[in-house]
Amino acid sequence: MDFKLEVLSPVNIGSGEILSQFSDYVYDDGFVYILDHELLIKKLMRGKNGEKKIDEFVKIVQNQAKGNIRDRFELKSFLTEAGLDFKQYVLRKIAVKEEIKEQIQLHLKSAGQPIIPGSSLKGAIRTALISHLFDGEEWKLQNKRNYIGEDIFGSFGNDLLKHLLIADTLPFRQQDLGIARFYNFHLQNNKADIPLVKEIITRGSVSAFSIKTTASQVELKDEFSFLQLGQEESLLPIINEYTHKNIELELKHLRGHNNVEINAVRDFYSSLLQAVEQADSIKKAYLRIGSGKTFYDNTIGQSLSDKFLRKLIQKNFKRANLDSFPITRTLIQGGYTVEVPGWIKIYKL
Repeated sequence: MDFKLEVLSPVNIGSGEILSQFSDYVYDDGFVYILDHELLIKKLMRGKNGEKKIDEFVKIVQNQAKGNIRDRFELKSFLTEAGLDFKQYVLRKIAVKEEIKEQIQLHLKSAGQPIIPGSSLKGAIRTALISHLFDGEEWKLQNKRNYIGEDIFGSFGNDLLKHLLIADTLPFRQQDLGIARFYNFHLQNNKADIPLVKEIITRGSVSAFSIKTTASQVELKDEFSFLQLGQEESLLPIINEYTHKNIELELKHLRGHNNVEINAVRDFYSSLLQAVEQADSIKKAYLRIGSGKTFYDNTIGQSLSDKFLRKLIQKNFKRANLDSFPITRTLIQGGYTVEVPGWIKIYKL
């Protein structure tokens, strides 16, 4: 079954690659220009005193990496003095709202094109399914830090979710890429830590992907009917059930906190809760993926009793405040706006 995917708030699925502010990009007049090193070095070599120019380039990069303040951010000046228009030697350019001077953590790409991988979508859906099927026998989780529902779906080659196939999205457009500062905001002291700069797929971006369920009727018990051939749409109400409970929990946790950032987060979740409640659950679902998720977005915490959940948190998070956990939220600040990263909407085509 084919689905459309719409990004509701900036999404980052990290690729593990990082752009250095000293050698990999140039900021200029509202854009980050990511340099094509291969093309740039070829041009330097062909020019007058090519080897000398390359040595100078390497020296600037090395000095900046060592923290030499005098050489910092001189890459643009070097290229200009070398007679090169750096804008002619870029892999891509990305519009930004403010000057970027930090290293940038890149979003995942396939053949250079930004995508959301099927593995990220399946991981989020798996958590929703585990929460839906969890039988309440909490003792099973006492010695598990990372519970992935192996008692429900099986493990390794016997995992029943082998019958759930989720493809990568089709590539997003290059203009769907953006850059944002992610920071952890502390709910009690109202302070933010040093931000991490990440490449994102921007809000409003749209792509498509497919979900396929493959089990025959005789292969599975009735409780796993959502994995039967042609039952893809039966996943959507389960996803919405999980999302609805998590949003309600988040609004409960934010109660009593009153400042500009948290008020913006509360407004976002109130609107999202309304959207989930009004959604036709056999056609549309809401889901959180990628960087910035909380403990509850990554677990079946919503399905556990308060008593057991407190014991679990105390055991695995030694410094946690049990009355206010988690105490931080990952937010994106851009100009006068505050955004909660990672929310998407999927609906049948």
